Amino acid sequence: MTPSIFLRVIDGRLILWNYATHDQYEIDIPHLERIIQLSNGSIVGSSAVDKTIAASGCLDHTDPPAWGWDCLSRIFHIGTQIGLRPGEAMPEGDAYRGYIEYCASIVHKIPELKVERPGKVVALPLPDLSALGDTTLRQALHERQTCRSFDAEALPLGEVSTALWATFGTVHGETREDLEAQGLMPIGYRRTSPSGGCLHPSEAYLVAMRVSDLTPGIYHYRSHRHELSVVQQGFAPDELGSLLCAQTFANDLSYGVFVTCRFDKMWWKYPHSRAYRVALLDIGCLTQTFQLVCAARGIQSWPTGYFMDHEINERLGVETDRESVMFFLGAGKGNGDVAREALSVLRERADKES
Repeated sequence: MTPSIFLRVIDGRLILWNYATHDQYEIDIPHLERIIQLSNGSIVGSSAVDKTIAASGCLDHTDPPAWGWDCLSRIFHIGTQIGLRPGEAMPEGDAYRGYIEYCASIVHKIPELKVERPGKVVALPLPDLSALGDTTLRQALHERQTCRSFDAEALPLGEVSTALWATFGTVHGETREDLEAQGLMPIGYRRTSPSGGCLHPSEAYLVAMRVSDLTPGIYHYRSHRHELSVVQQGFAPDELGSLLCAQTFANDLSYGVFVTCRFDKMWWKYPHSRAYRVALLDIGCLTQTFQLVCAARGIQSWPTGYFMDHEINERLGVETDRESVMFFLGAGKGNGDVAREALSVLRERADKES
């Protein structure tokens, strides 16, 4: 059978969904039973049921001979692609005109893009950009690396403030005169990294463990105000490694940032599954920015996408149908080792074998 279909029960109806073509068909039990028979080697006949199934296209392809991941990854890979339907011509004309008309038609759907989680507000010092100005882009790119060896030392709150602002902060303020001068309505705010539609769906949750003048805990970073709000008071360093799937070297970080995606910031404008790709790319851009900022400040950094999603979402108190953790960024003082613990394990094994 084709790897491009799945079945869903929606409002009491059985739906066959071809996620390669984005076509959906309501089917009954006889059709389902026949699909099972055909998938088991039965030959397509001339019956009305067989003709209907064949016309749907769900028998046109077989499982690919080489796909290294499971069917869920293929659903994402195929289901988020954009292509032409059979007989459909390549789009022509003025795409900008169509895009502007579309935007005008949904302007009433714009949600609140500036997120403020409830909780005690904690002020942050102004970011110190002096070191960023002294470091060339070439130097920052050269010094950027992933570190897995940290010294469990505290960092000043000013360092955390600078990294948060330079990565997630609103660098262009509340107004966008450049757009307004052209008769355009500004949406949201701008960060130092690009974001699809300037929607910036990524939210930053600071995990403070060893930050001077800041009580350990989990905080939401209010990008547009450059301030924190308390999500959880208290956070023991040895909790972090377990949440990150036993990557226990993370317990020695000074701080970390759980990066979530607010999907509702995107789907009002981009309701297609393609937008999920853009959400991931958004976080990729922020990750590179964060590591470059850390490199410019002489701070070691470490990113990972391996963690316990459900447990972290519970800690963050997010509404998981609209927001979910997507990535983690860590920072602290260290000697720059890529994998100190891993190397020590290898040395121990080599000593035993010798």
